[in-house]
Parts: sequence; C-alpha cells; structure tokens
Amino acid sequence: MNIRMEGVRLRSFFFVGVLLIAGGVVYCTGKVWLAAYWAASWDRDRLFRAAQWEPNSAMYWYRLGLYEKWNFEQHDLGRAVAYFERATEANPRCDSCWMDLGDAYEANGQPERAQEAFKRAQFVHPISSDVAWRYGNFLLRQRDYPGAFAKLHRALLSDPDLTVQALAECSKTSNDLARILSEVLPNQNRYYLIAMDYFLAQHQTDAAVTVWSQLVALKQGVQMAEVVPLINELIAQRRADDALHIWRQALEVTSWPQGQPDNSSALFNGGFEQDLLNGGFDWREDPISGAAFRSDHEVVHSGGSALRISFDGSANLDFQNLWQLCPVEPARHYHFAAYVRLDEISTDSGIRFAIYDTFRPAALQILTPDLVGSRPWSLIEADFVTGPDTHLLTIALRRLPSWKFDNKLRGTVWVDDVSLVQVPGNLTEAVDDPH
Repeated sequence: MNIRMEGVRLRSFFFVGVLLIAGGVVYCTGKVWLAAYWAASWDRDRLFRAAQWEPNSAMYWYRLGLYEKWNFEQHDLGRAVAYFERATEANPRCDSCWMDLGDAYEANGQPERAQEAFKRAQFVHPISSDVAWRYGNFLLRQRDYPGAFAKLHRALLSDPDLTVQALAECSKTSNDLARILSEVLPNQNRYYLIAMDYFLAQHQTDAAVTVWSQLVALKQGVQMAEVVPLINELIAQRRADDALHIWRQALEVTSWPQGQPDNSSALFNGGFEQDLLNGGFDWREDPISGAAFRSDHEVVHSGGSALRISFDGSANLDFQNLWQLCPVEPARHYHFAAYVRLDEISTDSGIRFAIYDTFRPAALQILTPDLVGSRPWSLIEADFVTGPDTHLLTIALRRLPSWKFDNKLRGTVWVDDVSLVQVPGNLTEAVDDPH
C-alpha cells in the first residue's frame, strides 16, 4: 500500500497555517479586549498599560491625558502634554485631542504652541461650534479680542444656546459692550432678545438698554411682550423717562395698536380695545382669589369692548388689582374720567378709582366716591393738580374692605372709556380733590 507523502505534507502545512492564523486572531482579539478592559478603569496604571498594549489607539493616550489634566491631587501637566501629543500622533484627525492639547499647553505656560494646537483642531473640523467656542475662549484669555469675538460669533451661529455663556465670558474681560454685541452676536433678533433677558436677570439695566438700542437698529421683528420686562425694570428703578422712551419706541417697532387719541388722553388703551400687556404703561391685571377678569364685547359703553370683572362673593376683598402707570407732567391740572356699570355689587363698600403718585404716594392721593348695587353706565370724574415732583401716576380700580358683618364682595362691574386729560389754564381753577 503506497501513501502519497506530498498530500500529507500539504495538509499538515495547511493545518499549521490555520492554527497560526487562528492564534494570531486570538492574540490580537485578546490584546484588544485586555486593553479595553484596562482602559475601562480610570486607574492611571491600567490606562497606561492599555496605551502600551495598543500604542496606535489615540483614545487610550487621550484618556491618559485627561486623567493627568484633571488629577488635582497629583497634577502633572508635563505628562498631560505628552499623552495628548501621543494621541494627536495616533490620530491627527481628532479635534478633541488637539483642543485638549491646546488647553494643556496653555496651562503649562506655552500659549504659542496652544494656539497652534487650536488651529489644528479648527483645520480638522472647521464647521464645529465646539471647536470655535473653545478656540474663541482661548483667544479671549489671551486678550485677542478681534480673534476671540470672531470665533465666538461662529460658535453662536451654530449653537444659539451658547449666547448667555458667551456674553458672561466676554463681559469678564472686556467692558466694551457695544463691540461685544456687534462682533459676537449674529445679526438676528433672537440673540439680542436672549442678551436683553440675560442682562435684566443680572440687574444690569444699562446693558439691557444698550442691547435694546442695537436691537432697534436691526429693524427686525420684535414682540411687544418681549420689551415689557425692560420697561418694568426701568420703572422699578424710578427711571420713568427712560422707560417711557423705550415704550414709545417699542410701540412703533412692534406696530402695537395704540387706539385713537382723540381726547389727548395720557392713559393707554383706555377703551380696552386691545389685549392687555400686563406691564409697561398698559393696564395690568393682578390675579386675586374671588375675582375674574375678561374682555366683554357685548356690554360696552363705546367701541368694541369693555373690561368685565366678576366677584364671586367668597371674600371681603381689598381690591386694587386693575391698574395702570400713567406718565404725567408735574404741577399740571388733569381731568380724570371713567365709565362704569354695576350689577348687584354687594356690601356697603363699593367700586371706585384711586389715583396717586407712584413714587411719592403722600404727595397726591385721590379716591373717587364708591358705587354699589346695580347701575347703568355711570361717569366717574375727578380733577386734581399733580405735585411739583410728580412724573408718574398709578390709576387703579379700587374697593376697600368692608367693616360690616355681611362683607363678602359679589357682583359684576364693567369698566370702559377711562381717560386722563391735561386741562389748560390757571392752576388755581382746579377743582378740589374729591375724597
């Protein structure tokens, strides 16, 4: 019996080859698995072993660099730099590796090399908002404002959510707010509205006013309600003239309806024809338990609507929850008029108007006679002279609490055609204040 030795050798070689290949695969797989196992821990020694086992893996060198960067107990910036450098050598297309290398260079007192690293990150990923953001912040720390503002501008174009943080960081290093706004913020109103809200939240009212001025210059759409918080803050700071200036600008910019000022009334929206802004120099409705506000288009004195307030009889209300701030001139004679209609207003204390100096209540206080029961449309009037320092009045629908046993307020009141008109002539002709 003859055995063909050549066939046996071939099979043997083939079998050995298969074993070698399988062994190589197992070795490589095991090596990768072991390196990944070690790298799963934030232990420096294990991370280093993983990087040594897989020296061409940028991820392991990068994680080692991060470990050294954030290890505050045993801080070693030199090691962090070295590891990030190994990461960029292993993967030159890793923008995060380049940026963290830039941070490490900067922390190690090498700003020139840091800038080169950030440039490489930008080259690798030119449209990344994260790269533009981190590069811009680096330039900001280096006081390179033109470069920093340009990078941050690019970052905001991709990610508007960075607007507040950009303003906060820029404001720490530069006092030139106008330049920050024009060079950092894209020319879109949403960025400026975010900026205005941010500065208001920081109680930096002058900065918010600067933002508003640039927003107006953009000539883009703005909602009236978006400007009201700025006006309210200015009023709260007793800057009534500034508030009124921005109010008038906002009315024009937003094309908010202003009614027909036929009687030159200083009050805004006296006929309640427009929705109430609940701020600025429009009417404000302060919610209160026991009363409900709504616009009524069926029961009106004139025009298309009146304001209706219903009281449910659940409380003895101290009511002054419909009010408006009204700019006036000091030492001038004014005539106030309003029409009200009542339906079964209960108790001995009824509905009236209160008029007083907003900032100096003791200087001027007017209370019109109160009305109770049921009445058709009735005119309420008052004449008075503003004080020598009075610039802003509060005009409120008022009901004082009753002292009687049956004191729960119920019924309905309608208000329409409220006006405040300056009366020409001699101040001595003014009617005595009604109380």
